This record gives sequence, structure tokens and C-alpha cells, in this order.
Amino acid sequence: SKGRVKGAYKVGRTWVIPLFDGMPVVTPGTRGPKRNWSKRTNYTKAVIHVNQKVIRQNHNTGERNPVITVKRGSKNTYGHTVEVNGPCRVMYRPDEPLHCGARVWIETISDFKVIA
Repeated sequence: SKGRVKGAYKVGRTWVIPLFDGMPVVTPGTRGPKRNWSKRTNYTKAVIHVNQKVIRQNHNTGERNPVITVKRGSKNTYGHTVEVNGPCRVMYRPDEPLHCGARVWIETISDFKVIA
């Protein structure tokens, strides 16, 4: 009745199942509905770093623009203070800087709070 047996049809109360090379062709099925109650959360790594160009610009102009950048996925958030609520690690990679040029940054998959 689910259409998993190729070419099968019902005559009265009996199913007629055709054979292909001596065997019926059965497509694989699933046992019950797919689970949606325990979906795994995709953790996207957040990268936190200090923008030295903004620090120099603030020093020269006297402005107070935010110098800390938090990048998670394609979203950038700027602020003066970042609180990380969980484990994180500080990375120093002088030979493999980030695409923005940062050589020291913090990585975390934990939640964080940016204070502007």
C-alpha cells in the first residue's frame, strides 16, 4: 500500500506481486517517522579578535570606535567588551593568520555576549 513493491497491485483482498529475475523489486523503507525531537545543534565556531587598525585610528582621531570583532558564520559583531560563557581557546598563529591578518585570536563554540 506504500508503493514500495515495484508493479504490485491489489485484486480484491489479494496482492499481485510481479517477479523480476525471480524476485520482487522492493525499495528500502524507513521504520516510522524521522525523528525531530533530538536534532543535533550545529555548533559554529566564533572567532574573537582585536582590530589593531581601529586602535591606531582611535588613537589618531580621538574617537572611541569598537575594536573587538566577533565573527560567527557570516555575521560580524563589533564591541568594546566580550564575555564568553564557556570554554574557549586563545590561538597564536604567526605563519597562518586569519584572512583579515589577525595572528592572535580567541576561538569558542560557547555562547558569548558583546557589550557595545
